[in-house]
Amino acid sequence: MTTPPTTPTPPTPSTSPTPPSTPPPPTSPEPASVESVPADTIAVETTLARSEPLAGECRRLTDFDEPEDAERWVIVNDGVMGGRSAGFVEFADSAMRFSGELVTAGGGFTSVRFRTIGDELVGTVRLVLRLRFDNRRYSVTFNDAPGTRQRIAHGTDITSDGTSDDDGWSIVEVRYDDLRPTVFGQPVDAPAFDPEQVSEVGIIISDGIDGSFELEVDWIDACANS
Repeated sequence: MTTPPTTPTPPTPSTSPTPPSTPPPPTSPEPASVESVPADTIAVETTLARSEPLAGECRRLTDFDEPEDAERWVIVNDGVMGGRSAGFVEFADSAMRFSGELVTAGGGFTSVRFRTIGDELVGTVRLVLRLRFDNRRYSVTFNDAPGTRQRIAHGTDITSDGTSDDDGWSIVEVRYDDLRPTVFGQPVDAPAFDPEQVSEVGIIISDGIDGSFELEVDWIDACANS
């Protein structure tokens, strides 16, 4: 018997590959939230800290806790007048040590001074200092800004009531009403002391005694209350 011919099976049509799905576009991350400080808040804090002390408050000019406190102080010896006195300054344990040798032949003085930033003394009437010093006589001086008047200096002697703590530190007050005007150390008639004119505050020794000296400063405040 003859076998009928087999009908060939038609080929299965090929399936086109599925195109890959397009990934969604990247989403930009949301910016982090930053809490801003109102500008007027910063201004108020700065003003209260430096420019406008409230009645009864004191403003800390320096306590030697920060490196920039030391950078503001400079020595001025009597070599500018041909003298041979020598002062030195050291900073340690959040205090300043001013020491050296006074030679009366010649200028007869040495001092340490710091330049004010601009308005530290505005609205104040006195300085209060925490000091530890020998029996020599020292003075606090305030120099006017160059060109404001006649480069007048106002100063007064540092006096203590004799009391000190167990470590020998004393609190000393310098009232602006007690300041005397001078130019190059000579008394002059001049307008009253004006804290807004000050460019430098210093401590000077010129007591007319040859020999060594030493004074330490822990902190200096400018106070608005009388």
